[in-house]
Amino acid sequence: MDEPKLKPQLKLMATYYIGECAGNAEQSAIRAGYSKKYARGNAYKLIARQDVQQYIAYLRYLQSVNPTSPILHIATINEIQGFWTNVMDSNRYDIKDRLRASELLAKSIGGFDEF
Repeated sequence: MDEPKLKPQLKLMATYYIGECAGNAEQSAIRAGYSKKYARGNAYKLIARQDVQQYIAYLRYLQSVNPTSPILHIATINEIQGFWTNVMDSNRYDIKDRLRASELLAKSIGGFDEF
């Protein structure tokens, strides 16, 4: 099965729709980068598009063939923070990479926000 042509934001929405958002079109649209206001009124229209439905069918096909396909997985913030923590704590990486990981981790938890 060939991958249908689709805009990246719609691909992301479809991926969230069959993955983390478990069929919730509005949440899928928000996570894909649409505004909450736009998603509230238009998410179901985006999911109902024929090209999006074809892409969802393609993703489900990939899921059936290879459940661990990287195209089906979008890292959660906890996974990303865990990765940065592992890099920061490991001596296998250069100090510049470890410092960058600690900076990204601190930013992700609001460590540099002013009160």
